Amino acid sequence: MKILHTSDWHLGASYEGVSREEDHKFFLNWLLNTLNEQNIDVLLIAGDIFDQTQPSSESLKSYYQFLFHISKSTSVKKVIVLGGNHDSPSRLDAPAELLKLLDVFVVGGMTSDLDNLDKYLCPIYSSDNKIELIIATVPYIHEFRLGVRTAFLSEKEIQADFKNKFSELYKKLADKAEELAQNVPLIATGHLACTGSEKDDSPLEVHLVGTIGSLPSDIFDPRFCYVALGHVHRSYKVEKSNAYYSGSPIPLSIKESKTDRAVYVLNFKQDQITPDVEKITVPVLRNIVEISGELEEVYVKIKKLKWTTPLPPFLSLQINVESFSIGTDFQIRKEVESYFSKITDNNTMQEQAITSAFSKSVPIISQIKQYPIHKKQKVNIFEHNKSLKELTVEEIFIKMCELKNQTLDENLLTAFRSLISNENK
Repeated sequence: MKILHTSDWHLGASYEGVSREEDHKFFLNWLLNTLNEQNIDVLLIAGDIFDQTQPSSESLKSYYQFLFHISKSTSVKKVIVLGGNHDSPSRLDAPAELLKLLDVFVVGGMTSDLDNLDKYLCPIYSSDNKIELIIATVPYIHEFRLGVRTAFLSEKEIQADFKNKFSELYKKLADKAEELAQNVPLIATGHLACTGSEKDDSPLEVHLVGTIGSLPSDIFDPRFCYVALGHVHRSYKVEKSNAYYSGSPIPLSIKESKTDRAVYVLNFKQDQITPDVEKITVPVLRNIVEISGELEEVYVKIKKLKWTTPLPPFLSLQINVESFSIGTDFQIRKEVESYFSKITDNNTMQEQAITSAFSKSVPIISQIKQYPIHKKQKVNIFEHNKSLKELTVEEIFIKMCELKNQTLDENLLTAFRSLISNENK
């Protein structure tokens, strides 16, 4: 029995307004191939299928096409889809009965009736119709559903209540699973922030009470040999537990581009209760690269760019400037696109038309930010031989321009003089 754990696809996501649809298609094609190459029996998706609660038609199409291709071109016998905090529980659950025909088990959300937990258990059957594994399917749960009430409670009391409620839930699920079958592996899922989450993990907080921080690893009943988690976009094993985050399969931020994307494969050998866990790196279509410095320095860094991914990276540029310039963005884009369009033409210097920003050979500049820097020492207009009363209005204006790093040319000075002249009429 082999299970593949993935999560946080965020279909429909964009980076600074640029669609990631192409990146998601690249991942889904890779995943289909991997399911076949690894002879996966169960695919487990631990939440945040979509980036928005109301996904676009393109995102829905990608999702349903993928599920259809699994049923037609792989040996996967069960797909488990769980809702995350970005998903709409009702939207995920709506086609659940129909998707059963494709052996897809969907749990969009969890109700407040925690005494009726059988519907959250997904038994996996062998070829001779015997239960060989049970998965407790826990989606994202709002604290209200767990019975957590925060009014008039201290932070310590809220933390204790969260821990107790989650611990009780996982214990009840393990009890129910053992009623179905004895001596078979038990797996649980979850979509939450657990021990090991870092402050700048994207995202960290998931519940409304952000002050409680991450949940401890001992909320998971020890009878679960593996807990497949979603929500944190970095892949890692939660300390002192059998819980793992698979992380997002495509980099959705600069930080995520600095670490490998991954899925986990669980291999249960014959009569083995605890699986062998293998981390498989997911290839990415392109990364997100941050470049900062003064304009000429940024140009040099961009021209030295190299990448091993199929497509060039997204560029997030931070330009240090003495003063803001409206034309800087256009100038940078034109320079970068012109440069890369030339070098891709067999490295000749023949002038070419500037290619589209979405060219396969031109990095996509997704963000340009200008940061004012102070090259000159700030001048305090009060630290002069003359007092403020002795300075003319024009002298004060000039000093203020210096303090704000605003370039003062003749046109600006003329406009100021004209304004003062009109005020004095």
